[in-house]
Amino acid sequence: MTTDTSAAPREPMPMKKRLVLAGVIIVLTMVPAVVMLAITYVGTGQVQAAAFWASMPAVAGIAAAATGGRRFAVVAAIATGMVGPVCIVAGASPVSGAALMGLMAITVGQLSKFGLHKSALLYPVIMSWAVIDPPTWSGEATVDRVDESYLLWMSLIFFVGALVPAIVLPFLMRKRPLPPRKAYTRDDALPYTVMITVLVTLSTFAVLSNSKWYGGAFIIAVILIMAPIGDTQTLKPTIVRILGTLVGSILLIAVLSQVDSLAVIYLFGLLFIVIALIARFGKYGWLYYVFMVPATAGLNATTLSQVGQLGEQRLADNVIGGVLVIVASTIAIGYSHWAQRHGHAHDGDPEAQRVLEATDKAATPA
Repeated sequence: MTTDTSAAPREPMPMKKRLVLAGVIIVLTMVPAVVMLAITYVGTGQVQAAAFWASMPAVAGIAAAATGGRRFAVVAAIATGMVGPVCIVAGASPVSGAALMGLMAITVGQLSKFGLHKSALLYPVIMSWAVIDPPTWSGEATVDRVDESYLLWMSLIFFVGALVPAIVLPFLMRKRPLPPRKAYTRDDALPYTVMITVLVTLSTFAVLSNSKWYGGAFIIAVILIMAPIGDTQTLKPTIVRILGTLVGSILLIAVLSQVDSLAVIYLFGLLFIVIALIARFGKYGWLYYVFMVPATAGLNATTLSQVGQLGEQRLADNVIGGVLVIVASTIAIGYSHWAQRHGHAHDGDPEAQRVLEATDKAATPA
């Protein structure tokens, strides 16, 4: 059902390498935020908390550069800068916001035929925050979604955040080959695309229709990150990941809600990312989902009251998103097995295979 170029399961990365990698990622996450904090201060004369949002596309850029290569990450950075303000404007209406998120979900689903869906997965997750709850500007209590100056600044923040790791990380990893990509067939990509598109579109519409549900982007994250693909998937890892995010929500409420400084909250977010990344490349990958919950909330927060409330919303969002993913995954996995038994599975997508062969011929650690 899938084209898998990977070999046997890789051994966990040694702790020393994991620490070095975590340190590099933390620097690449912080640098865009610091740069945009300085640029926005010079340009506006005020410290703009929204500048810290550059860390969010930076995380997506790191994932794209590490798994998809420099070219893919740079193109994604350009797209992020262009789509960012569109997301903010589209979020003014539940219909337009849901439609835009649905289009991004379709894109991720179709990229699975090239083995690039995991490389692109975090971009719609980040963009969902811009659609549902964009940051305020210049100390305003509300967001003017059609203010041209604000939209230009946010476009620059998204672009710089995604571009810095897209350029720097491939240079640091130039001696290491990119990890092998698993390209899925049409029969795997179709149910996966339909599943995430329907769930993301309906969830976005529901969240935008309720003004008090400003943390609803967590539901989008749960759907996109937890949704399985292919007939080899089972519900067990999906359930384990969902339970991990539930534990992370409790951790978020217990720890970050007691902090009274945005700077400290941001540092906590970075600390949790380090722990999550160390776990991600070790034996206990499920800890990644536990610590990424408070990490994203810490990096997203622009007000003190928002952190504790996000934790409470995240807990509910995980339950809702988890149930949706489990139900949809059961249907998708069942369809994949049914298609395989009844001879509906294809060996691959000819168009996607030609592209993969072309890229393999020119493959360099880029």
